[in-house]
Amino acid sequence: MRDDSITEAVGDELCFRLADPDARYRRVRVDADLGTTDAPRDLTRIDGVWELRIPRPPLGRVEYQFEVTTTLLDPTNPRTAPGGFGDRSVLELPGYVEPDWLAAEPIASRLADVSFTDTPVGDIDATLWVPERLDPDEPAPLLIAHDGPDYNAMGHLTDFIGAQIGAGRLAPLRVLLLGAPDRMSWYVANDDYADALVLHVLDAARDQWPSTAAIAAGVSLGALAALHAQWRHPGTFDGLFLQSGSFFTPGTDAQESWFSGFGDITSFVAEVAGAPTAQTAQSIPSVTLTCGATEENVVNNRLMAAHLSRLGWDVRYAETADLHNFVSWRDALEPHLERLLISAVGHPVAGGHDAT
Repeated sequence: MRDDSITEAVGDELCFRLADPDARYRRVRVDADLGTTDAPRDLTRIDGVWELRIPRPPLGRVEYQFEVTTTLLDPTNPRTAPGGFGDRSVLELPGYVEPDWLAAEPIASRLADVSFTDTPVGDIDATLWVPERLDPDEPAPLLIAHDGPDYNAMGHLTDFIGAQIGAGRLAPLRVLLLGAPDRMSWYVANDDYADALVLHVLDAARDQWPSTAAIAAGVSLGALAALHAQWRHPGTFDGLFLQSGSFFTPGTDAQESWFSGFGDITSFVAEVAGAPTAQTAQSIPSVTLTCGATEENVVNNRLMAAHLSRLGWDVRYAETADLHNFVSWRDALEPHLERLLISAVGHPVAGGHDAT
């Protein structure tokens, strides 16, 4: 028998439902990531069940919470997704499939805590992930990830890298997961942070671990900070992997104008947009940008991809059927990060496989 108290996709509609047989709630709203869709959010109570039907958005999955007195997970839905503000219930829509690599057997690896001291923004703590098969003094690419602990815990970054290495699609590389206790200051086109990343973290990392190439990765503000560091220090990175970058402009992102870093970010983005010529060929990295097709940042990401392409940068841009969250960024790692790593490192992969 069909359960009329669960959230589900019904034909061309999404039907959010929350059972309330005892009339405990006076009002229920759905707090859902629906991108740019202008849909109602208030549920109506009918026969002991709060319900809201809206047109199905062009997404593969929807993250949501119910707002009553406080938000709560859907008690009828065991699926959840982690996020910076706590777990959210997840409704996986028909056609959505998790990446195959999530089921791969983990490769043997080791972790080491490191700290980069006396930088212009203070100490920067990090964790180094290394495949066991990679000797300490063996040259290899270095991937530096902003918001490293969250990117790894919720975005499964090293799980992906390990799965691709284990499958023979990538040669072994090191991953440096950078912490950011003050990301709202560090990651806002901050010149001191750019100097810290390039002149302190990266220089020290290269001294400790022989590196054949350097790639920077980040999401949201972390993506902006990676691009900003490359812009301030041309030639630093061989590749940039930028997911849902916060490339704010006054015209596209007025809703973010309350943010203390808005002015610095928009000034930097305007600088890139107004740059008259390309940097020298030796300083141009391979760049991949990914963004949710209906998230708020999509317009500014399209613009940034166009600006960098105009400047002669090697740019790939891809949109996904998801929004601004770690599962979205996780799901975009394949094929986009794999291709970026192959392009930036300058050779295919271990064993001659071609992942493109």
